[in-house]
Amino acid sequence: MKVKRMNALAHFILACFIATWVPGCDQEETVEKRKEQTVRQLRLGMNIGPGSALHLAAEKFADAVWRKSGERVRISIHPNQELGDDHQMVEMARNGRLDIALTPTAKLSTLIPAMQFPDLPFLFPTPEDAYEILDGETGKMLLDRMKPYGLIGAAIWENGFKHFTANRPIRRPEDFQGLNIRIMKSRIISEQFRALGANPVPIDFHATHQALKDGVADGQENPLVAIAKMKFYEVQPHLTVSNHAYLPYILYFSKSVYDTLPPDIQAILSDTARELTAFEREETKKREKGFLEIIRTAGTEIHYLTETERRAFQEATAHIIEEQKSEIGADIVEKAQAYLREKYHMPEKDDVLIGLNADMSLGGALAGKAIKRGMELAVAEINARGGLLGKPVRIVAMDCSGIAARGIANMQKFITFKNLLAVMGGMHTSMILANLETVHQEKIVYLIPWASTPSIIHHSHSPSFVFRISACNSLSGPFLAEYAMKQSDRIAFLMGNTECGRSNLAAMSSTLEQAGIKAVSTENFNWGGADMTPQLTRIEKSGAEVILTAVNAPEGIGLIRSMSLRPRKIPIVSHWGISGGNFFEPVKKELETISFQFIQTFSFLKPGTPAAQKLMRAYLKKYGLAGPEKIPAPIGTAHAYDLVHLLAAAVKNAGTLDRAKVRDAMEKIEIHEGAVKTYAPPFTADNHDALDERDFFMAVYDREGCIRPVEPNEDLRGLD
Repeated sequence: MKVKRMNALAHFILACFIATWVPGCDQEETVEKRKEQTVRQLRLGMNIGPGSALHLAAEKFADAVWRKSGERVRISIHPNQELGDDHQMVEMARNGRLDIALTPTAKLSTLIPAMQFPDLPFLFPTPEDAYEILDGETGKMLLDRMKPYGLIGAAIWENGFKHFTANRPIRRPEDFQGLNIRIMKSRIISEQFRALGANPVPIDFHATHQALKDGVADGQENPLVAIAKMKFYEVQPHLTVSNHAYLPYILYFSKSVYDTLPPDIQAILSDTARELTAFEREETKKREKGFLEIIRTAGTEIHYLTETERRAFQEATAHIIEEQKSEIGADIVEKAQAYLREKYHMPEKDDVLIGLNADMSLGGALAGKAIKRGMELAVAEINARGGLLGKPVRIVAMDCSGIAARGIANMQKFITFKNLLAVMGGMHTSMILANLETVHQEKIVYLIPWASTPSIIHHSHSPSFVFRISACNSLSGPFLAEYAMKQSDRIAFLMGNTECGRSNLAAMSSTLEQAGIKAVSTENFNWGGADMTPQLTRIEKSGAEVILTAVNAPEGIGLIRSMSLRPRKIPIVSHWGISGGNFFEPVKKELETISFQFIQTFSFLKPGTPAAQKLMRAYLKKYGLAGPEKIPAPIGTAHAYDLVHLLAAAVKNAGTLDRAKVRDAMEKIEIHEGAVKTYAPPFTADNHDALDERDFFMAVYDREGCIRPVEPNEDLRGLD
């Protein structure tokens, strides 16, 4: 019995041992589990998918880190925005919910303004220059800007340089005129296309193909990989290889995650990211050759910018670099510029700057662009003669969108620019008046080619730095009132609740009173007024036979549409504000049945001075128009052209670029043969308005939208 009990106990112990030990497999599993527990798992998020150079480099990065860390760090790759869009991934990394991310600089710029640096147009002469700059001190400064936001920048990879595609050939800046161009949301990119005369339209990347197909956009910019992969070439017959801006991607780490890693792992991550930079760029270049072939085979016309063409684009957008220095960081921009000056033996920029602070995108955009063209044509002539005192002249244009606060912010940027001589205003009185204090504190010559309110010139600052070539309301108001009185003494006023509207009303009312006439009705409208039916109904009931108005394009459209629905279409005599915006196209049919006349000071269709003929020839050649009737907002161009030449004459007479002395010299120009007229003199110590009632005439839009001078007895409806 005792032996049996011992055998049973031995069998039980053996069974227990067998149950807890299986040779080979279980031992290995236990070791593997322990090892797995020591592996640090990291996630890398990116917006680009498999098959791209960036994705391939990310995979190599993960493999190299796994190997170098002795299999202690495993990185999983999450492409195609699996973890969220770029902005979401940035926030996840900041909060420690994403370990590593690969994000384009343009998407980081919303958080970190310095990341706009690579978007500066035509900054890098060659891709190699971009690499040298971004791999050097400038790039380090850029990555260091990420630390305050909880991010550790490691390396700058790329998706290539950007190029233009469009539904027409793009070889010079003027080819962009009037095109709607799809952009990603970015202030610099928006300014770039505005400077080229295009209308930038922010559209989601994945909706771009459809927008191009539907004609919502006429063109776009992207690297070759995007143009090929998204098949933009199917809906865009022209590609310009422009290399105009760079599209880098930053590989970065969440600081809160990075700080928890051992120092050796931190070093492995950062060093490996930098080591793979050259591979990623080379891989991008290799693939671009294939993308070009795909695009060419599809029948797309490919044009490579010549050096001359590239220089024209550079000149058209050069001001953007100066504008954005303070926002990006002057240290970053100037470090890059210093590198380029040294490499290409370029002298330090010592250009004389003339600013333009005008609406370039909204209701007054037509006036803004006309003014800019007049400036450009004058500057081209001045530079062809050797510039001002031997220095080249350059225009720096900023868009205020007709908003006084933006105009003020623009002026604050202008005053920081080296060699700023003068600033040209746009059509909006409020923006110009808002800057009078700064202009006189800083002694900036302020040139006014459009805005007409008397207080722009007649103010309390002495000496005045403001000089105008335009029709002052205190003179144009009486001219318009007298013109209206020739048609009838039953006159109604329809004025905007603005400084311009009030000054016109005062001048016109005074003229009527002096003639013993009282207006039969006085109506007002607010900024942006689209429906004038109530005002016109009351004007009709008053028995008015002519309407005097001062109205800009947006409100003018509302006035004409409302009048077209009235049973009695009362003739309208107007201030010239409507010609500064997109007025004609929306109401061209309605204008055929309405007598609508407005004041002008210049026309390319009238026999003009030799300077006017020269200006017209240069305009048609530079901007590729068929004839003078196609030139929009001609007074803006002619006034700005003459003002720039008068400024140049003052500099020559003063023999200095000192702004106070140039101001004094503006008052002492005896005679100048301008495009608008021969000024003799243009300005005096007592009068800074160069035009008077002798320079005014009336005009209409013909059926093609051309502004044509008319005689008082002409039939003005449906004019051919």
